Amino acid sequence: MEPSTDFEFNVDEQYENEKGVFKVVSIQKDQMVIRWEDGEEALTDIALQRRIVERRQWEERKRLADIKTAEDVRRKSAAKTRKTVFAGLAATDFKTSASRTTWRSRSQLGGAVTQKVSTDPFEFNSWAVGSQPEVHVQDISHHAATRPADQPKFFVRIDQQALYYGFRVTCPEDPVDALAGWPALRDWLNREENEQAVHAIAIDYHLLACNRVHPSACIRAVSDNGGWLSEEGEKPISEGSLTAHFDATPAAEPLEFELFATLSKDDAVACGRDIASKIARLFNELLPLYQAAAKH
Repeated sequence: MEPSTDFEFNVDEQYENEKGVFKVVSIQKDQMVIRWEDGEEALTDIALQRRIVERRQWEERKRLADIKTAEDVRRKSAAKTRKTVFAGLAATDFKTSASRTTWRSRSQLGGAVTQKVSTDPFEFNSWAVGSQPEVHVQDISHHAATRPADQPKFFVRIDQQALYYGFRVTCPEDPVDALAGWPALRDWLNREENEQAVHAIAIDYHLLACNRVHPSACIRAVSDNGGWLSEEGEKPISEGSLTAHFDATPAAEPLEFELFATLSKDDAVACGRDIASKIARLFNELLPLYQAAAKH
């Protein structure tokens, strides 16, 4: 409690103690007569009543100070929340590490994208990938499963030049591995109507398909013959289908199938906060692939 003040009682003035509001009727040296609102009177020690009144005044000041402190904390928290709302990617985010970046968090791009992705029939959330400049958007149950890295996922990745975003699934070393989604997706893609649907999306969004193990060896959809064209040497794929291309991957070589869009650093920064909507639109288009790969 704070030190005592120079508080003094005055006749005919009102004060309050634990029993209620009272009036000072008379003062006689170290004692005084007080009367409560119900008419009851008492002869009491002035020093005792002074301590009671001063303590109550201190408690009231403390209560008001606590309210002010709580309000200050609330305002600061609200201001901090406003500052952390995703406002877009910065040029400094474009590097090969996640050091000194915040865009991967759920209060930034990771969460902003997840909020815009359809939740039927999945419950998506986002996870920053270690110290890498990458975010994964996955169904919660898939992320919690054994070997979540082998589960289907959407991803957002950054390097020094560009932003990459799309769908990824792993081909298991064991072709009958029940924990990986590539075999199920491959069966789905082998149906002509599904291959054509993916081809159309790839045309609309300028997507590339590749094995992440060899990211330079990508293929892109071409509209003239409904097939795919190699980015290396501009050679068309004779078989003309995604599965045929990736089936040609040597058995001893890992396969991480990716279908993704690329956006230059300048264009991604220029999008501001709309980049989240742009990414989510593609993820929603690619949901059938995710669902197909998840059925295993």
